[in-house]
Amino acid sequence: MRRDVVTQVIVEYSDGCENFATKLEAERFINANLDIEEPRAAWLEEINGKKKYDYQLVEDGGEIHLVD
Repeated sequence: MRRDVVTQVIVEYSDGCENFATKLEAERFINANLDIEEPRAAWLEEINGKKKYDYQLVEDGGEIHLVD
């Protein structure tokens, strides 16, 4: 496993962004706060800020999932 490339999940809201170490952590935060606000976008980026790819925000059974 390469340890020289560290990534983070970024979730964008209308008032700013939150960052998370894993996709699961981001999904848990999103779903715990759905009553407050829904995210606008989410993506995976390297720690240096280079975006790797966007996630699709998919609603399923009242929860939002991040899909590659």
